[in-house]
Amino acid sequence: MTSDLLWIDAGRRFGFDDLVFRHDRRRPFAQVAGAIDTIVLGPHASAAFPAELRPFIAPALTRRKQCDFSDIITASLGRAWVAADPRVVYVENPVSRLVLDPNRAPPADPIAGLREFYQRLARQRAGESIGFGGVDAVRPITFGGEDVLVEPDSAAAWQTLATTLADVAARTVEVYRACCDEVLRTVLERRPADAPLRVFSLHDTMNTKMRADGAIVVERAPADRLPLWANLGNKGDAQGNAQDDPITLDGAELRRIAAAWADGFGLQGAARDEQILLNRPYKGAYETVHYGARLRALGQPRVGAVQVEFLRETLLGSAAVTRLHTPGTDWPAVDEAHIAGIAAALARAGQALRAG
Repeated sequence: MTSDLLWIDAGRRFGFDDLVFRHDRRRPFAQVAGAIDTIVLGPHASAAFPAELRPFIAPALTRRKQCDFSDIITASLGRAWVAADPRVVYVENPVSRLVLDPNRAPPADPIAGLREFYQRLARQRAGESIGFGGVDAVRPITFGGEDVLVEPDSAAAWQTLATTLADVAARTVEVYRACCDEVLRTVLERRPADAPLRVFSLHDTMNTKMRADGAIVVERAPADRLPLWANLGNKGDAQGNAQDDPITLDGAELRRIAAAWADGFGLQGAARDEQILLNRPYKGAYETVHYGARLRALGQPRVGAVQVEFLRETLLGSAAVTRLHTPGTDWPAVDEAHIAGIAAALARAGQALRAG
């Protein structure tokens, strides 16, 4: 099956202009950075594996399982968003979260974490209730429990995998992280001192998981389900206010964003407030906490970071969802017109926030 998967050519090295998308890419980023008020990060936007990992990829993995393991449609949304709004910049991770997940704290020893993951996985598959928190920066299985990365069976194989992962991470995900830092640094240097600035870590997920036959129909627990549109997380409570952890964006500002997005998407009626939720079910992970802490130091209420988790079904559109509800191994093509419409709504919301 591996011939049907998405691959990055062996030896491919990415640079700033490969990963940083803006409305006018003909101009150096430094020339437009002063007008940017929205930085969008795509840590899980790619499903592609580096070709160097081919010997380690599970032979039964299908393209559908590979793509479902990622937030692949956020790549199309991020690019469409910058096309619709010249004050947005989007940074895209070019490689699957399998290599090294940039939405997890950088591990001191990724391979030690991976070894621990496999040990916990064996216990889980033996019937023990156990999770993978803290050891999933390199995650070798899908969220439905399907194998992605085959566990090495010898010391030599472990060494080869360790060397390969370190090499491809240096050329992909570490470049992404460096680009995120450079974009933020350049914007902060050039923006007006009191201007709003939001960093969105962009994600999507479905309210169903995949069966072994590829049909994505297994319902998540009610507490884990997303609303019709999106969850905005700032580490706060259901109103965006501080709870147990420091919030990554002022609660009032988070509510302003949610209201502007609801207007942009044309949400109306009694269910409006239930279609974009705050911190339910996701409060925000590493990227949001990391950049939120950096921006909080500025002491400006309209500056901060948010994790955005879109309902994938809404981004895909009904035809693609129907297809994914049936058994199969493929992944549907992106409905670019549908995504462009969502990006246009986000651009309208951005204009409203600037005018407010």
